Amino acid sequence: MTDCSRRRLLLGATALPGALALAGCSGGLPPLPGSRSPGICIDPSEEIPEEAYETVPEGVIVDPAPLDESLLFMSSTLTLSPDGSTLAACEMGFPQDPERYGTRGVVLWDAGTGAVIHRFRPPMLGRLAWHPDGDRLAIGDGRLVSIVDLEGTLERTLFGHELPRGDTAAILDLAFSPDGTQLASSGSDRTVRLWDMDPESCGSGHVLRTGPRHNRDLSYSPDGSSLAVGATSTSSEGDEDNPPTLWDPTTGRRTEVLEDVPGIVFALDHAADGALIVVADEPRALMAVGTDGSVAEGPVTTSTWFADLAVGPGHRVALHADEELLLWDRESGEESRHEIEVESGVDSMVWSAAEDVLFCLSSREGVLAFDGTRWTAFDLP
Repeated sequence: MTDCSRRRLLLGATALPGALALAGCSGGLPPLPGSRSPGICIDPSEEIPEEAYETVPEGVIVDPAPLDESLLFMSSTLTLSPDGSTLAACEMGFPQDPERYGTRGVVLWDAGTGAVIHRFRPPMLGRLAWHPDGDRLAIGDGRLVSIVDLEGTLERTLFGHELPRGDTAAILDLAFSPDGTQLASSGSDRTVRLWDMDPESCGSGHVLRTGPRHNRDLSYSPDGSSLAVGATSTSSEGDEDNPPTLWDPTTGRRTEVLEDVPGIVFALDHAADGALIVVADEPRALMAVGTDGSVAEGPVTTSTWFADLAVGPGHRVALHADEELLLWDRESGEESRHEIEVESGVDSMVWSAAEDVLFCLSSREGVLAFDGTRWTAFDLP
């Protein structure tokens, strides 16, 4: 097998944004190995240090991305509110065009009708995570994470991810614990930081030193007792396997390496029954890792790259691979394969609360809903 045939790209994982990323901190404050503090919590009344916006390490050369006005939304930013009523996604920002950048924001849609119900401008644009209470969002960009309400009002800023070596700073994923007391952030500095969400102790938590590779996916178990970390956006011939790791969110200690998951892992997420759903390339298949550690193989695909994984609140799973949409019912074993009838493709997916509709985000066409037979476009802002 050639290197070219082995190369994978997980499109839904938004390539590291290079010089376009606003960023986090270099100014001192990165925790030492073993430190309990993931960084600092900045109140809206406090000034964010200038060094917090440094995203490109010394010696790294980044060519600015060309302005592409056809890009409407940032990939991998689609998320559904905890009650299933509202979708949110970030519009594409253009830092090289300050006037245009200042007009971009977060869009909220009615998940039932597809109508735009609100649009607000937060302090930054990037990866999104919805708090379990449904009243606020976490937004990650560069090395900063903002906590905002649904009007875009800043509640606090989290600052701790370091400048990576040989790469630009980026927040790769965000996840709230099921009870909302903790936020996990994965950065291109190859650390995962666990932040205490209590205003009185904001800034305390843990730093997980997870190894030499990026971790594009974070997923808490339904009961919040375990945090799964892993998955990569790309791989090349000769790359070692990257089995997911499980961590205790309370202590910040690694509890298990899932060595029975073979090959390169490209995506992971927990199902409601506690199983960890994994996409890997050896074989190119969906797998379910049970709470007892057993690995059950699901549908196999011939794809050579994977765009996104969506695990529903019940037993349905969706995988976007190449130009194919694979739907799998874990309870019945039924699977179906569909052509993605979206000219520009889709970048991220999430199931409806009833698992009867799959919501997809196209960076050029916006949100589309797939009910198993037809695609319906949501309103654009």
